[in-house]
Amino acid sequence: MYFERGKIYIVNDINSRKLIHMKSDVKDHFNTYAFLNFPYNDSLKVGYYYEKIKKRTIKMAKREISSIIGEDFELEDADYSEKVMVVSYLLLKENEVLAVRTIGMSLGSIECFKERFTKITDFLNKVLIVYSNR
Repeated sequence: MYFERGKIYIVNDINSRKLIHMKSDVKDHFNTYAFLNFPYNDSLKVGYYYEKIKKRTIKMAKREISSIIGEDFELEDADYSEKVMVVSYLLLKENEVLAVRTIGMSLGSIECFKERFTKITDFLNKVLIVYSNR
């Protein structure tokens, strides 16, 4: 699979067949990548990563995201989704590719995530893969 920089790719995979191929393609074509919330030992977990980030870095990331998307970053009643967005933004800044599994996010939060990160991936010129097993 070819991944173009500045784009979001949506992978809907009910039975996880595409997951193995996606991971292999990313590792074969990019030097720096991260997997977030996947059932692998080498995958980062939102809660653990978020807790390691300093409050100053979180505030800075929220300001940067708001600036890029052109609106206030804050989400009402979506604490976990905000954490996913902050962690995703910070990881995307450090890596060429980020694959995010949407487990634990509501459908509305997933749509908001995709909408906001369409602007962010374009701005950062990175690749984002949004993986859903719904």
